[in-house]
Parts: sequence; C-alpha cells; structure tokens
Amino acid sequence: MLSSVEAPDISFIFPAKDEEETIGEVIEKAKKAAESVGVKCEIIVADNSTDATPEIARRMGATVVTPDRLGYGYAYRCALKLARGKYVVMADADGTYDLEEAPKLLEPLVKGEADLVLGTRLKGRIMPGAMPWLHRYVGNPLLTFILNRFYGTRVSDAHTGFRAARREALEKLNLTSSGMEFASELLIKAAYAGLRIREVPI
Repeated sequence: MLSSVEAPDISFIFPAKDEEETIGEVIEKAKKAAESVGVKCEIIVADNSTDATPEIARRMGATVVTPDRLGYGYAYRCALKLARGKYVVMADADGTYDLEEAPKLLEPLVKGEADLVLGTRLKGRIMPGAMPWLHRYVGNPLLTFILNRFYGTRVSDAHTGFRAARREALEKLNLTSSGMEFASELLIKAAYAGLRIREVPI
C-alpha cells in the first residue's frame, strides 16, 4: 500500500483467525476511514488462519504477519512491532466494529487531548447480537468496575475491542500479555503510566 520509505499516518491492526467472510469488508472500511480524513494508512493483519483470510488481506494491500503462536494479545504484540504510523487503530477482524467510525477515535489523539481512546459500546449503540447478554450485563461491567476501582481507569467499556492510541505511547507500556487479558493490561499500564485515556461512543 505504501512504499518502504513513505511512513503512514495511521496503522490499522487486525488480529485474525479464519475471518475470510469479513476481512475484506473490514479492510475496505479502514481504507475509507483514512480517505475520509485525507491521511495515509497501512493495514497490518496478524493472522493464524487456515482459510483464505491472509490471501484476501494481501490482495487488498495489507501486510500479513503470521505469529509463531496463538493468542489475541500475542497477535497484537507481533503486529505492533511492524507499525509505522503515528497513530495505531486496533479492532477485531470479524466485523464487530464499524471501521468507518475510526475518525471519531482518532480526533482526540490528533487534537492532543488523549494518548489512548476507547470506542465505548455502552455509551453508544450495541447492535442486536453484537454482545452476548452475559458479557453485556455481567462480565464487562464487573471487569470495568474492578479496573476503575483499583486502577483508576474511569472507563465505561473496559473490554472494547476498538481502540486507538499514539504509537509512541504504546511503545512505552511494555505489553506482555498473550491472551484476551491484553485489553486489561493495556488499560492498567496506561493508567500507571499517566496516559490520558478518553472514550467516544460507537
């Protein structure tokens, strides 16, 4: 998508495992989001698929990295090593989140008002079937309460998978999680580091 010497403004990162049905639409929406605000982007897919996901992603101009082991957090960590953008947007590859909303997350970063921005579903609109009942009313609220109570994060949707951050800020956090706990580690270490955390409704 970009030459080796042309640094992008935004790095979109998508961890993927067997997402051939959705990866194309996700990448297309990411491109449209970048075009809508007139910036250059790169797309990095951290993929451990057995289907056509990596072929589709490469065909659409994405850089595909294959982590040497499984894990949500590990996939992000592998992809982050390749990111060159000033800003990093992270989202799931299954189409759960509308990537055309990415400019909403990027705005506080570009304005210098935040270092990490979370797309909160609980202050926006949860589409039918997008979040299981147990996650919506028990798991996510409980985790959010714990993080807010003990780590001072002050967020409404701690487990959102749609996030944006300044790349330099992420590099300072020394993230080590390999599984789904990556989301919590990111918030905890961001809070300890004194990063400015914002939420925007999605």
